[in-house]
Amino acid sequence: MKILITGGSGFIGSALCKSLALYYDITGTYHENAPPSVKIPWVQVDLLEPEDVAALIETARPDVIVHAAGLKQGGLLKRNERECLRVNGLATERLCTWAAQANPRVLFIYLSSVSVYGIRRDVKPFREEDPCYPTETNGISKLFGEERLRYLIEKQILKDVLIFRLAPCYDKTWTRNPERRIMIPGQMSYIRYGSGEQKMSALARGNVINAIGHVLKNRGDFEGFQIFNLCDRRPYSFNELMKVIQLSGILPHRPVFTLPTPLVNFFSLGMPGGAVGKLSMLNTYQAKVFRDMTYDSGKLIEKGVNPVHTLETVFLKS
Repeated sequence: MKILITGGSGFIGSALCKSLALYYDITGTYHENAPPSVKIPWVQVDLLEPEDVAALIETARPDVIVHAAGLKQGGLLKRNERECLRVNGLATERLCTWAAQANPRVLFIYLSSVSVYGIRRDVKPFREEDPCYPTETNGISKLFGEERLRYLIEKQILKDVLIFRLAPCYDKTWTRNPERRIMIPGQMSYIRYGSGEQKMSALARGNVINAIGHVLKNRGDFEGFQIFNLCDRRPYSFNELMKVIQLSGILPHRPVFTLPTPLVNFFSLGMPGGAVGKLSMLNTYQAKVFRDMTYDSGKLIEKGVNPVHTLETVFLKS
């Protein structure tokens, strides 16, 4: 089985290349960052360039594409909404179209994000059938990519598309996602919002690798157009997240500052629930840290995927 992994120099793509190269014929792509030291064919490609994409597909001739490449939103001073839509949407559609022409039975695995659901009070946990109202550039552009893939399925250009909506990912070498929820910028202090018992779903990188490995071994169970949430088996409270991170010693020991519940309620008062449209970045951040943000992965577990990795096994086991 020939597998093409885009974004092979990224956090998830690099781990996939290393793991799957033990069992499959892997080709990895990278754009600007140098690829990891994995002995597979590497192709430097700009997915926005049609000639690059055509040459890539002609060379790799994949049976499966794991599309881990993507572009995230810029900071406050460097907005890139249009570029995200081009990379996460239009470039994804072009890659699929070329791949389907070379191999009509290609399986396209798109690594999307739970950010496509947006911020809503009335949904907990989010399930795949829930409507999507993304509020941030990343979620908007990832949902656009999903819609382009659905269009290709409806036009019968593609036959098999599998979308994984990933919860915020972490690993022992990558703590940015949990850190953003429990530490003040600059790592000056930990911060507890209210009681700290609000929960968030997270995703160990090892669970991504295991899920894709399961799909490759059981490809017949993943035909047509399917969407799955992918996260650890259970969500974590912010207190639990803080405790595990502190015990691991990965982040520095710092005092814990508590933002009282009345103050939390004041800031979160009037947050729209289920409203279509963009929230400000500040309101979106408040929603993520003041309330439960959880996602149901039961549909994928029923398919036989077993997310065995947890915060404890990743951070506390040597």
